[in-house]
Amino acid sequence: MDLEPLFHWCEICQHPVYTARGNSCPNCGGTIKYLATDARPVFARERRILQFYGHGPLTTEAVWRASKSRYYYINGKQVTLPASEKLKNDIPAIAEYIRDSDHYDALDQQLIRDYQRQLEVNKPHLLELEDEAFQFIQHAVNRFSRRLILVSFSGGKDSTVVSDIVRRALGRSDILHVFGDTTLEDEHTYDYVRTFQEENPLIPFFNARAEHNFHELVEEMGPPSRVMRWCCTIFKAGPINNLLQTLGDQKVLTFYGIRRDESQRRSQYHKVSWNDPDRLGTVVKVDQGDELNGVTVGAKIGQQATASPIIDWTEFDVWNYMLSYNVLFNKSYRLGYSRVGCWLCPLNSEWSEMLAGIFFPEDAARWRVQLIDFARRIGKPDPEEYIDDRGWVKRFGGAGLPNRFSGLEAKPCGDMANTVQIEIERPVDVELEEFLKPLGRIIRDRCRPALGEIYLEGRRNQDWDALIVQAPDNSTSLRFTVINPKQDINRLTWYFKQQSTKFQTCIQCTACSAVCPQGAITIKPEQRIYEIDQNVCTGCMECVTHFGSTGCLVAKSLSVFGKSKGTREIIPLKQL
Repeated sequence: MDLEPLFHWCEICQHPVYTARGNSCPNCGGTIKYLATDARPVFARERRILQFYGHGPLTTEAVWRASKSRYYYINGKQVTLPASEKLKNDIPAIAEYIRDSDHYDALDQQLIRDYQRQLEVNKPHLLELEDEAFQFIQHAVNRFSRRLILVSFSGGKDSTVVSDIVRRALGRSDILHVFGDTTLEDEHTYDYVRTFQEENPLIPFFNARAEHNFHELVEEMGPPSRVMRWCCTIFKAGPINNLLQTLGDQKVLTFYGIRRDESQRRSQYHKVSWNDPDRLGTVVKVDQGDELNGVTVGAKIGQQATASPIIDWTEFDVWNYMLSYNVLFNKSYRLGYSRVGCWLCPLNSEWSEMLAGIFFPEDAARWRVQLIDFARRIGKPDPEEYIDDRGWVKRFGGAGLPNRFSGLEAKPCGDMANTVQIEIERPVDVELEEFLKPLGRIIRDRCRPALGEIYLEGRRNQDWDALIVQAPDNSTSLRFTVINPKQDINRLTWYFKQQSTKFQTCIQCTACSAVCPQGAITIKPEQRIYEIDQNVCTGCMECVTHFGSTGCLVAKSLSVFGKSKGTREIIPLKQL
């Protein structure tokens, strides 16, 4: 028998029952009908869309929508909306139909009370989840007792639940919250974050706001896609990492609202992860019990251990918690969104895209114009069709875009042993040293400034005893000499080429600082600062190798991948 809870309906009691197959209604003992694996509530404006297509007015009915599905259940009876093409064509008419009424907020309050009554029978299931989450949180805090406790707060339903359950589990309100402001949230998210702070004055609340302009980066790099989602690192992980660096050497334990059923990638996450430079990327056990599950050593942001107390919860579980405890949530969910985040994210569904067209028409129209212009620039024969068919979200690499990150060549330097020369376009200045520090510690006493020589002492884990880099000020030529190489010089040359490319074209995207496991890199985009503390840097080369064969997030996003089926090759493009 399948013991996983599923979404059922009791015809007698007229309420959902979230339980395993084969069980009966815990209220009346009657037979229950399976409807879906997971489901969420449906509020007034989304009910109005159903009414537009002949289902309604739905002011008192129990309405649920199956997760990741077009199916709705009205008092247990299945209905569906038209196909996405029909919905897209009807957006102007739906928007006008919704504007024709103004009682939605009042109706939503009534619906919340109705859902609370429907969910009472599912309280035992909720209490089991709570108890497990409480134990997990307490064990995690004990395991990382020297770390500062932090909640990553996005304004979405999952982080809202994690915020509430962490504070309840620990019996305290002074838990630091960090809001990663990507600058791309919708207006209701910003309203909700402000309201949350007002209603929870004891919570220390920090805003990690991205400094880059998203639309300007789109002009340079193309829009993010499901494959090349450069935006998350630049607009979320990077700014949060910069904020954490202000804590100095203080390590943090961050509670996240990640759930496995949100995506295939997240289904592989562990409940706890942290960075350990000596065991990067391995999986270990926290203890002999199951309280903390597996641990992935290597978190997205270098200075933190991450814990996900609701990782195994379903969407129904999250709503069961919020509604049962009357937790205030983001208004965007009452518009019909199942997930809230950056409103133009390439991972958004066609449904979310349609809702943006209805509720945020001006923003959606501006974004569509920029996407069509992008499609035209890369030579698509029918730019509007390419965008409307969502071809941009499947884009892989920078095909069609000029790539100023490609083109550097490393050549042997005459008869000099273990020496390569790289020609660059940017004249050498003092900032070059920052990009060289991952390659070794700069020893000032052994540098020869008059000759433009920088001496780097290799660290114990590196494949050379030392490097001598000849780079006179204002020169456009870099010469790397390897002292006692422990690998083939051609392999080592790759490191030199990538760091030279970064020096030439870095846009301070913050990706390098986000992946540094030691917190040694400081990047301030507005001041165009890229600094590495060589006393903290261990030479692990994570900032060089993390983004694959290009060595750089932006360069990776602009590379063209693929030549024939079954292969993946980087094809250099001409420079600007």
